[in-house]
Amino acid sequence: MKDLGSKLTPVSNKGSKPDTGVDVRYVVSYEPIDRVDVEAAEPEDIVPSQEPSDTDVWFTEWQVAEDGLDVALDQRVDWSLVPMDQNWVCRLFAGRRSIPLQLDTYADAVRDPSDPSDWTQLSGRVARIDQISVRHHPSKDPEERGVPVPETGGAEQHSVLSFRQSRGHHGEVVGWIVRVRE
Repeated sequence: MKDLGSKLTPVSNKGSKPDTGVDVRYVVSYEPIDRVDVEAAEPEDIVPSQEPSDTDVWFTEWQVAEDGLDVALDQRVDWSLVPMDQNWVCRLFAGRRSIPLQLDTYADAVRDPSDPSDWTQLSGRVARIDQISVRHHPSKDPEERGVPVPETGGAEQHSVLSFRQSRGHHGEVVGWIVRVRE
């Protein structure tokens, strides 16, 4: 870091004031250029194989925050779900993980509730919850004009006991995968 001390003239309100009659104070602020995660990032957890009766369900971070949703390990659930956006799954995991369904709190507004092909009813016990985080970078797509997008295949998974528990991670949390055992 550059030493500015030799270039700054010390000012004191004690003793004599400058001839101009103006009090001069130096205010210095420091903000690091390289941003680092507040918590140390923990190594990614290995996700165990699914049992035949297991189904993975996606929860989007902003919907969980907006609606105050919480899910905990061993909780009994009964959800109406919609198909997961597979382009998003591909962008996050690049084929490392498959997520067929999502709980979308806005699905009623964009899907026909009377069309049974759009909805899947799932009941069971929460067997696992993975917090999903990813780093973002400016898009190279000229139409997106530098909008932050997730690193393709860069999603990290950390097992947690509930949505309210957070583990050290890189990037930002974008959602959770809840494994439901029927």
